[in-house]
Amino acid sequence: METDLDSDLDLLVIGGGTAGTAAAAEAVKLGHRDVLVVNDRELGGLCILEGCMPSKTLLHASGVAREARDAAALGLDVPIVGVRMADLQARRGALVERFRRAKAERVAGAGHAVENGRVRFTGPDSVVVTRPDGSERALRARAFLVATGSTAVRPDIAGLASTPYWTSREALLCDRVPTTLTVVGAGAVGLEFATLFAELGSAVTLLARSAPLAAGGDPALSSAVVRALEELGVHVAVESEVASVAHDERGFEVAYWCEGHEERLCTERLLVAAGRTPALGGLGLDAAGVELVDGRPVLDEHLCSTNRRVFFAGDAAGRHAVLHVAAEQGRHVARNLARHARGARLARWRERVPLDVVFMHPPYAACGLTEQAARAAGLDVVVATKAWSQQGRGIVRGAGPSSGFVTLVAERPSSRLVGCQILGPNADELVHVPALALHLSASARDLMAMPWYHPTMGEVFLDLARDVAEQCEVAAPACVDHGA
Repeated sequence: METDLDSDLDLLVIGGGTAGTAAAAEAVKLGHRDVLVVNDRELGGLCILEGCMPSKTLLHASGVAREARDAAALGLDVPIVGVRMADLQARRGALVERFRRAKAERVAGAGHAVENGRVRFTGPDSVVVTRPDGSERALRARAFLVATGSTAVRPDIAGLASTPYWTSREALLCDRVPTTLTVVGAGAVGLEFATLFAELGSAVTLLARSAPLAAGGDPALSSAVVRALEELGVHVAVESEVASVAHDERGFEVAYWCEGHEERLCTERLLVAAGRTPALGGLGLDAAGVELVDGRPVLDEHLCSTNRRVFFAGDAAGRHAVLHVAAEQGRHVARNLARHARGARLARWRERVPLDVVFMHPPYAACGLTEQAARAAGLDVVVATKAWSQQGRGIVRGAGPSSGFVTLVAERPSSRLVGCQILGPNADELVHVPALALHLSASARDLMAMPWYHPTMGEVFLDLARDVAEQCEVAAPACVDHGA
């Protein structure tokens, strides 16, 4: 499909990752003819090129190594002779290329134009596209979607900038397993890479400013995560603050404060996982009248910026930076453009069932609300929890005290499910059971009515549903209107 770049466009998408290509494809489906995606790198975005898919490729290999080492407890001797990192990286590269090609084919068949270049706003409705050969094209659009992704945050640590520290990008491309690795940051990325390298044989230290997964407000969860990491051999220093970093031919020296004392450690490699921030540099957003606060766009309930023509989606929006949310945000913007074209009111963006997964070992997954969040929202809830070490299939699989648990949160007295948290085997897959229940506004009694094959990990939801239903039934008499 050819586009006259000198004419007005219906939609100009800046960024060829998940959010941008989802928006462009949806806009075409809804009847917009002049849709252009401008991308300044390979199509695919962070997930395919440097995030989800390559990291899970390496994590699969490290998980096999861990299972081989753990097999002795089952009566099996499975020796691990070594790690052929070159072969692991070759497989990673081949799979990334496979996913990249598949993405390019989907985009090519989506019915919109694609331009390679960098975009800079020159006014509220105009931009200049600079192509790889240095030539420029000016164009205007009725609407813009900024979906430029994110970049790794570099914290303000003395000496850090002058050292060859790793971000997740460099860690994914490593050519050998470091003997020692220090990870700064206990968010999803930090926990994932601490797991990966510990399973491959590195002696890993995790420096965490707060307890891992503390955002959920559940100290029991954080304690369980720390125990699981320590069982992998990871040394976890909670409430630690890195003061300075130095590097020489021997490696890194890291000075940090922990429990009021200054500590120092030497490490071969240093991985900084201090979060990500929207990649908005060079876009000229000030010329477009787009306001930023702390490097993030000011957005309304429709994902619209302070310029009513400019929308944001995905990591660039600075909100819930995960792939499925990015895709849905992109499609949401396209649908709102169609609503605007026919004079209808724009729809509010909301994530109906918040869903999170951390690919550590064991994995953590959550959907909906935690108990604390539900109570803060004014809900009267009951909670049921079961440890994998007390669940049939979990016991068969050798679940121990550090194997985690499942917590189900439901509203009283209806037993309507409002949230679930899982730490343990296959949490990343199992979470879709309660997520579907939340999406359908199902109750614990609905779960009880379903067939559950025995013995499976999924049966845990039947046990928890029974517990929730019993708690709600105990409370039911207090809800009877005796004046009726």
